[in-house]
Formats: sequence, structure tokens, C-alpha cells
Amino acid sequence: MGVDDSLFTADNYDVAVIGGGHAGIEAALASARLGLKTCIFSITLDGVANLPCNPSIGGTAKGHLVREIDALGGEMGRAADRNFIQSRILNRGKGPAVHSLRVQADRQRYHIYMKQVIERQKNLDLKQAEIVEIRAKDGRVESVVTHLGAVHRIKTAILCTGTFLRGRIF
Repeated sequence: MGVDDSLFTADNYDVAVIGGGHAGIEAALASARLGLKTCIFSITLDGVANLPCNPSIGGTAKGHLVREIDALGGEMGRAADRNFIQSRILNRGKGPAVHSLRVQADRQRYHIYMKQVIERQKNLDLKQAEIVEIRAKDGRVESVVTHLGAVHRIKTAILCTGTFLRGRIF
């Protein structure tokens, strides 16, 4: 005999974003700014927008991506501009086609800035929870389940788990 899920149902959302790194934040902000009721789930609130030990944003590959995100109204470029320690143009000894901007950001200030942007965004909730199950019915996503058993009804799930799936792409 199964337990009735309705006893554990939490909030309902149009979109659940799983993961609070660069991709998750941009996906959640885009969704919320489009007017969709959105929730971003992160295993720890201290890990939201956590930069690695070498906190650089930009460079020859990622710099193009940051500019594209910026052109679409994303937040990463603004956060980098507001929280950088130093900036540098790379590859100046080569042709202009490979010149690229890279900034070193203050890890703590960047995290605080991005967390505040999320918390202030209309239509966006930030929850500390590990999503352990995504439920679907008839080929459509229906809900996500947290490690504590809370069930959030959703219409769409966006997985932005970074390296937490053993580096595999699904």
C-alpha cells in the first residue's frame, strides 16, 4: 500500500530549475523574467553561484558564451562587471580575432550578488533542497521530489547539475 503523495505536496511551479550554478541561475532568471512561476533548487544556499578556486569569467571560449548570455539579458556579465578584481585582454600578441576579455572575480562578492539577484527576482523562489526524483506521467514531467519527501508539482524541469552527474551529458 503506497503513501498518498498529496499529503506531502509543497508549492506548484511552472518551471523547476535543478542546480544553482551559472547555467541554473541564467535559466531560472530567464524563466521568471518571462513571467513563469519558477523555483531554483540548490543542495546548499552557500553553493549558489559558487566560483571555482580560479574564479575567472571570460577567456577565448567562455568569453563568447558570456557575451551571448549578456546579449540575451543574462546576469553573468553584469555580475562579473560588478565583482571583478582585475580584467585582462588575452592573446594580444595574436590577431584581433582571438583577443578575448577575461576577468578575475571576487568569489564571495560574486556569490552574494547573484544570490541577491535571485532573491529579489519576481516569480522566482530559491529553495535549499536536493532533488532526488523527477516524476513523469504519460511522457510529461509532473513533479519533483526532494530528499525530505516534499513533492513540488511542475510543468517543466531544467537540469543544470554541472558535474554532479559524474560529468555525463544527458
